[in-house]
Amino acid sequence: MKGQILFVFVCILNFSCGDEKKTPNDPRQFSLLAAPILRLESIGDGEVSLFWSTVSADYDLLYRVSRSSDNDPNFFEESDSISETEFIDRGLEYTTEYSYRVAAVDQFGRLGEWSNTVSGQPFNNRTPESPVKLRAFAHNIPLLNQLDISLDWDENAEADLVGYRVYRSTVKEIFPTEENLLVEVVDARYVDQTVEVGTTYFYVVTAVDRGDKESQISFVASDTPLRLPSLVAPIEGVLTKTPVVFRWNPVPKATGYRVIVTTSPTSGEISEMELTPALNTTAIFMGRLLSGKQRIELESGKIYYWKVIGSTHSSGVENTVSSISSFKVL
Repeated sequence: MKGQILFVFVCILNFSCGDEKKTPNDPRQFSLLAAPILRLESIGDGEVSLFWSTVSADYDLLYRVSRSSDNDPNFFEESDSISETEFIDRGLEYTTEYSYRVAAVDQFGRLGEWSNTVSGQPFNNRTPESPVKLRAFAHNIPLLNQLDISLDWDENAEADLVGYRVYRSTVKEIFPTEENLLVEVVDARYVDQTVEVGTTYFYVVTAVDRGDKESQISFVASDTPLRLPSLVAPIEGVLTKTPVVFRWNPVPKATGYRVIVTTSPTSGEISEMELTPALNTTAIFMGRLLSGKQRIELESGKIYYWKVIGSTHSSGVENTVSSISSFKVL
């Protein structure tokens, strides 16, 4: 009798005394997910685009793509588990044929049935698009030991892009010839440090793919490293009446100027003078307006510092900077 009671007690503790029963969360109760229907969306220029049908399930599924090639016939996983039903494989060889299949991944991390296989060879059919939004900014700033023209443009989106070719000329009508080729770069920017003060340089850029196909040229961008502005008045060490009138000599090819007034040779800007046009080489300091009606005025007996920035852009971006001069307010 005691043996029978013990047997019942053990059965109760183990919740079963016969055939093993599966818990509701046991993966073995679930069959593998169905196979998606895979199709080749597009192919070419070193990339393959895939799209497949959604597999039906009561929860959000993930998918995994695998790839093989005629160089390596064994399928291997090309992507991590992804939630989208599309995939773009980039950076492929033009002369290799690739095959793909896809499977759904269930909530237990198990792969479902593999889809049909699709194959294709991503030939280099298209020439890259021309680069856009090319900009040029010249600098002649001896204090920073800077004499250059910096270029930048929007990055191209081609999957097989390897870089860009930058062409330069001193005439506006520029062609992508070997004589005009300045440099080949990977990134969508370049700093040209082989420039001379006062010379205008014209640039165009092309995009190049792995098959050495080259795009049409971009629009032309140009700029000129300007000569340093020469300050005329106020003269250093001479007492100056207010309002202070600043004068400087014109700089060839400058499109505008800006006067900077500071309380020390290196910092403490208190000026707020607008950009002056190229033909106007004077500016008057009328004080700097702060919040409300408060205005910063130049104080009698105090020494201030000033310099002139020359620009070739309507925004007034800094191209060249004069030497710094001081003046004392009467």
